[in-house]
Amino acid sequence: MAETVKLAIQSEEFSKTPLTPEERALFDTQFKELFYPPWSLERQYIQSRYDIILQALEVAKNALDDKTFGGFNAGDNEIGMSPIRPGHVGLCHDGTYTNAEADNTWKWINPASAPSYNTGFDTWIHSPTSDTTAFSVHKDCFILPLYIVEESASPKLQTIKIDVGRTDILYYDVSACRIRDAKTGISLIPLPTMFWGPNTDVLVAVQAKEAGTLEIRLGGFTFALGSFLDATTYQPNGNTVKPVVVSST
Repeated sequence: MAETVKLAIQSEEFSKTPLTPEERALFDTQFKELFYPPWSLERQYIQSRYDIILQALEVAKNALDDKTFGGFNAGDNEIGMSPIRPGHVGLCHDGTYTNAEADNTWKWINPASAPSYNTGFDTWIHSPTSDTTAFSVHKDCFILPLYIVEESASPKLQTIKIDVGRTDILYYDVSACRIRDAKTGISLIPLPTMFWGPNTDVLVAVQAKEAGTLEIRLGGFTFALGSFLDATTYQPNGNTVKPVVVSST
């Protein structure tokens, strides 16, 4: 019988494929050498979530046809690992949809100001072509969202609403769980444990305690084929754009 991981927040059970001893050694070595500064609050939080990150990787391996784990420098047909990039979660556009928040960046572009608590919610992570529908995780991709970072000394984010597949997670007030980094002034907001597997529909909406610009980004890891991760930019149709190698001759 296959090993499984059950997530109460999603009311789902996920099959997993254990890493081989060689893959586990690679994961442990690279995990210890994450490029976050040693004093970083993000690094400390990520290290505290080691067990769930390892479980997510094993679930991702199962979901991605048991391909070999190749770490941060995976080959095209291996499973790689990367911090979540905006294009991984649908924050990209081709210029035809002008209301997209950003094009492969975490910058909140439109609306310029998030709604205050008494004026409703705005969708943040959604389809690249519509801000009222979910984005679908790429078929070669598995996402583990761990936290939201608000990169401002005056945090405004108050509530988030997350819909994952068939699960509508209730409104989640972040005020009580915000962690402040005394060195940088940023705020880290832990998220409930969720797995965003291949082809899963995801919609995330946010609300602020006061009107103003939100400087937010999603923290966590993407496990995906190297061919997906090794991209300069991402496009709404799921395609990736890779850098052009220019010969020196």
